[in-house]
Amino acid sequence: MSEEHPAARTSRAALDAAEAALAAELLSGAERSFVAGNLVMAGWLCEEIRQTDPDDPGALHLLGLIAERERRLTDASALWRQALSAHPYSTPLWLSLATLHRTTGNREAAILCYRFLLAVDPADRDGWYNLGNVLFDGGLAEAAAEAYRRALLLDPHHSESWHNLGVARHALGQNDVALAALRRAVAHRPDNHSTYHHIALIRFRTGDLDGSLRALERQARLAPQAVDCSLMRLLAIALRDAGRTGEAIPLTTLVVRHRPDDVDLRHCLGMLHSALHDIAAAEAIFRTALRYGPADPFVLNSYGVLLNGIGEPLTGARLLARALLLQPANPEMHSNLLLTRQYDLTQSAADLKRLHAVWRARHGSAGRAGAQMPPDPDPDRKLRIGYVSADFGQHPVGFFLIGVVPRHDRSRFEVHCYSSRRHADMMTARFRDNADRWHDVASLDGLPLAEKIRGDGIDILVDLSGHTANNRLQAFTYRPAPVQATWAGYVGTTGIGEIDYLISDPRQTPEGCDGDYVERIVRLPDCYVCYEPPAYAPPVGPLPALRTGCVTYGCFNNLAKIDEASIALWSTLLRDRGDRRLLLRTFALDVPRVRDRITARFEAHGVRPEQLILSPAASHPHLLDSYNAVDIALDPLAYSGGLTTLEALWMGVPVITLPGDRFCTRHSLSHLTAAGLSGLAAEDASSYLDRAEGLAADLERLSSLRARLRERLAASPLLDGAGFTRTLEEAYRRMWRERSAASMPALSS
Repeated sequence: MSEEHPAARTSRAALDAAEAALAAELLSGAERSFVAGNLVMAGWLCEEIRQTDPDDPGALHLLGLIAERERRLTDASALWRQALSAHPYSTPLWLSLATLHRTTGNREAAILCYRFLLAVDPADRDGWYNLGNVLFDGGLAEAAAEAYRRALLLDPHHSESWHNLGVARHALGQNDVALAALRRAVAHRPDNHSTYHHIALIRFRTGDLDGSLRALERQARLAPQAVDCSLMRLLAIALRDAGRTGEAIPLTTLVVRHRPDDVDLRHCLGMLHSALHDIAAAEAIFRTALRYGPADPFVLNSYGVLLNGIGEPLTGARLLARALLLQPANPEMHSNLLLTRQYDLTQSAADLKRLHAVWRARHGSAGRAGAQMPPDPDPDRKLRIGYVSADFGQHPVGFFLIGVVPRHDRSRFEVHCYSSRRHADMMTARFRDNADRWHDVASLDGLPLAEKIRGDGIDILVDLSGHTANNRLQAFTYRPAPVQATWAGYVGTTGIGEIDYLISDPRQTPEGCDGDYVERIVRLPDCYVCYEPPAYAPPVGPLPALRTGCVTYGCFNNLAKIDEASIALWSTLLRDRGDRRLLLRTFALDVPRVRDRITARFEAHGVRPEQLILSPAASHPHLLDSYNAVDIALDPLAYSGGLTTLEALWMGVPVITLPGDRFCTRHSLSHLTAAGLSGLAAEDASSYLDRAEGLAADLERLSSLRARLRERLAASPLLDGAGFTRTLEEAYRRMWRERSAASMPALSS
C-alpha cells in the first residue's frame, strides 16, 4: 500500500486543527449560553460539535448538565456514561455523575463514582471533599472524616473541608477535635454563618453556655434569618435556668425581629421577660404571639399563668383550659389549671377533689401500680426519707424545709433530696450540704425518675410541690416507694391515690374534712410547717402610725389572691377615712395596666386612689423592711397567706384572717394559732372588720404587740425546728409502722 503523500498529511492535520478549533469555539459558546440560561442555544451548539465527533466529552458533559437542569435525570446519566465509555479518565464527568447519584439518593453509586474519580486523580481536592459528603450522608462519619482529611492535605485552606470535618468529628463524639476543626474553618472563612451554628451547638451540648451564646451572636450578626430557632430557644431557656435571663433577651429579640412569624421563638422571648417579672413586655409579646398563632397551646398556657399572677385568675383559667383542650396529654398545663382553680372561691373542696382526680386518670401510670412491698418491713429500722421538690432554695417551701433537713436524726433517718430546681441559690447550697444524698433530677420525671427512686431504696417519699411548677407527681403514680406523702408545697389534695398521706394539722384540715382528700390526713399537733427566718431580716421598727398619724393596712400577697370579696371587705376599712391607707406590695404593680385595674376595683367600692400605695416587689430584704411601713396586715379571703403571714409576724405586724372551708384559706389560722394569736382569726366578715378596727383604734396596744411579736413567734412551735422535726419523724414512723403491719400477712402467707 502506498504511503500518504506528505502534502496530504499536512492538509489533513490542518483540517483536524481547524475542526478542533471550531469545536472549542462552539463549546465555549455553548458554555456561555448555559451560564446565561439559554439552554436551547447551548444544546444546539453541542449537537453541532457532535456532528463531527459524537463522543466529544465536552459536548456530552454539557448536554448532560442541560438534561440535569431540565430534570431529565435519566438522559443526563446516559449522556455522561456515553462520554465516560470513550473518555474514562475525565474527572469532571465522574464528578457530575457522582453528584447526580447523590442527588437521587443512590449513595452507593455516588461513592463508586468518587472512588473512580480519585483513582484517576488522587490529587483532586473536590473529589475527596465530595466523597466525604456522600459518606457522611450515609452515616459513615469516620470514613467521611478521613476523606475530609485527605482533601485538607491537598488544600489546608479549604474552609468547607474544615467545616465538614468538624461536623463529622462532632457526630463521632469527638467534641474537642470538632471545635478545633471548626475554628480552622472560621479562620479561613469568617463569614460562614453555618460554622458558627455548629460551634454554638457543640458548645451548648457540652454545657458551655458562654461559648454557645458568643457563637450564636456571631451567626446572628452575619445572618439573623438563618439562626436555628430550636437551638436559640434551648440556649435561652438554659440561660434562664442558670439565672442569666438578661443575657438571653437581646439575641432572642434580634432573631425574633428577623423571624416574626416564629410563634415558638416569640413564646420563648415572652417567657424570658416573664422570668424577669417584666410583665408589661411579656404580656405584649404573648398577645403578639397569639396573633400569629391563636391556637398555640404553649403560648395560651404561659399567658394564662401570667394573667393569674397579675390578679386575673379567672381569665387565666380560661386560657389554660383552652391550652389543655389543645394539649390534653400535657400534665404541666393540667397542673397549672388546677393551681389556678384554687384561687376561685366558687370551687368547693368537693369540686377540687373531682378536678384533681381527672389529672391522675389522664396523666398517671397506665395501670394503677400495686403498693410496693418493703424489702425490710421492720417497723423500727432506720428509714430512708426522700424529699422531692423544685423549691430547694429561696421559696416558701425552702423556708419551711430548711429547719428540718439539717435536724433529722441521722441514727434513725437517712435524708435524700431529689431536686428539680432550675436555678440554685445560697439556700440550695445549704440543702445540698445537709442532705445525706443530693440528686439533681431536673431532667427526670415519670417512670425514669420512679425507677431511680426505687433503685435508691427510698422508704418514705415526700412530695413538696403538689401541682405547682416543675412538680414530679407523675413519678409518684408509679409508686416508687412503699410509703408516699405530700406536704408543705400545695394547698389540698393532689388527686393521686398512690400518695398515701397528706401531712397537715388540726387547724389546716379540721376533723370532718377528710372526705375532701384522696390521701389520708396525718395531723401534726402544733403546726404543719415550721419557719426559719432569714438572717438578713431587718429589725422591727416602731409603729408607723405613731409617726404618720395614719393607720396603714398592708397586704404583700400575690395579686391572684386578692379577690373581689377581699377588696369589698377592705374597702369598708378605708372608705371615708382620710386617716387610713392600704399598702399593696407584690410583683407586677409597676405595670400601669395592673395598677390602674387595682385602683379601679377599689374606686368601685368608694376608696380614693390616694389611699392606695401600690408598690412592686423588690429584693427579699427590701420587701421585709417594707413591713416597717405597715401597722396591720390584712389576709385575703380566697387564698390565705402562708410564708407571707409568717414574714409579717416576724416583722412585728399582726395579721387579721378569716379562714374558709378549703385548705388554701386556712394557712394564717394555722400560723396564728401556733403563735398563740388565735384571737386574730375572725369567724365572719363582721368580726374581721371588728378586729381590724379594734387594733387601729388602740395604737398603744398595737405598738406593744408589735414590739413583742418577734419574740413571741421565736418562742412558738413555728420556729422550733428541732421540736418540729421530732414530731414529723414520729409521723413518718407511724406511717411506716402502718405500712409494715399491712405487709405482714403477705409475708407470712
